[in-house]
Amino acid sequence: MWYEHFTNNKFISMIYTNVPSLKNLRIEKIEISREGDRITVGFDLPFFADEPPKKWLERGYTTTYIEIDFFDIQEVNIKSSKNTYRGDINIKKDEADIFIVNITGTISAEIKAGSGIIQSVRGY
Repeated sequence: MWYEHFTNNKFISMIYTNVPSLKNLRIEKIEISREGDRITVGFDLPFFADEPPKKWLERGYTTTYIEIDFFDIQEVNIKSSKNTYRGDINIKKDEADIFIVNITGTISAEIKAGSGIIQSVRGY
């Protein structure tokens, strides 16, 4: 699964019995920062956590939101013709341990990065 490529994946494994695949997502953001050396991809998972934290339930949250940061950017291509972003995200690593991220849908993007981290998992 996609999350297994990240060392910081324990929390997501704790709140989902079966972590969902990244299909038909609402993509909140693709942000380029640090002079192009970091790209943040933020999206809603397709269904809410099976075992959410107590405070998420108390606050009435129904959506799980993920932000992943990619660093050491080697290549990026982004194309979109709409202002709402929905699509599939495919995250894998190649034989040189480089992240290959492909986003397809109303936005198309390809990111090649040397490292990545699940920066945040939160509810709303």
